[in-house]
Amino acid sequence: MLVNLYKSKTPLSVFTLPLIIGLVCLSLFFDEPGTNHYFFLWQTDLFNPLQKITWLNYLLTVGLISLNAYQLNNVFNQNSFYSKATSLPGFIYVAGLITFKSLDFSPLIIAHLFLIGALSKLLQLKRQEPSKDIIFKGSFLIGLAVIFSPAMISLFLLPWIALILIKPIIWREWVMALLGISLPIMYHFAFHYLLTDNAQLIIMPVAKEVPHLTWTILDSLTYILAAACILVGVFKFILTIRSQIVSFKKMSQIVLWMAVLTSLSFGIGWYFYGELYLSFVLPIAFIISIQLLNAGRVKLANTLVLSWFIISAVNLFV
Repeated sequence: MLVNLYKSKTPLSVFTLPLIIGLVCLSLFFDEPGTNHYFFLWQTDLFNPLQKITWLNYLLTVGLISLNAYQLNNVFNQNSFYSKATSLPGFIYVAGLITFKSLDFSPLIIAHLFLIGALSKLLQLKRQEPSKDIIFKGSFLIGLAVIFSPAMISLFLLPWIALILIKPIIWREWVMALLGISLPIMYHFAFHYLLTDNAQLIIMPVAKEVPHLTWTILDSLTYILAAACILVGVFKFILTIRSQIVSFKKMSQIVLWMAVLTSLSFGIGWYFYGELYLSFVLPIAFIISIQLLNAGRVKLANTLVLSWFIISAVNLFV
């Protein structure tokens, strides 16, 4: 079963995840590449030509999503969210991307890589240890993520939330968080001006109305199962936090706040730009994994998540 396969970081579990990613990304060969419009004009000009070369898009997508899944597993294991090493968070992350058909080499997937790095840094915060270097690096990575996916702007609050949760207020650390977030934004504008001799960034216009959705039966079933896994995962996750030690509770609160802020970014992107910004799949991968690994009814949990994954994967090729 799913949990038993990914409960320990065996060679089989490590090998199966890239294989699964490679298989589901074959859907790229079945779809006619369209023209995607990203937040900044330079993103549209850069990524669209790459996406139209199907074999290159496939290789870049498989490589980057595999890297993200691998890094997500590392962050989960290094911070001891479970007593044994596991590859389950990476699997849940991939299931989330499949659900919303976001298997593509895009700025969003690159932003995920930076966001995983930022989460790794913020989880390293310790109450009695100096943290200026850690908070600067974590904030800097969030700034980079926002450049590639500007709807993540709500995540600007995360470094300060993490500091409030973990440490007493030290103004130097708060300033370092501001500096870390600001530098990538300043570099972005500076490089754009140097390369184009134009100080104005061309951005995607705000959508005039919320996009109308037409769901098939498979779409509806996929979203219902995904919502069920997320709701059960969050509920069980909150219950699990109560019985854990203080350090686990603090790290879990950072993950929960990240889930809240990324959900807000999803709403911003969907309502104002008609685009799916799926950064919430990163903290949700942690939350569902912890629920599965600590589930009392393992068979029921396995069945729910596997049904979600299988139906989502089938929906990719239909």
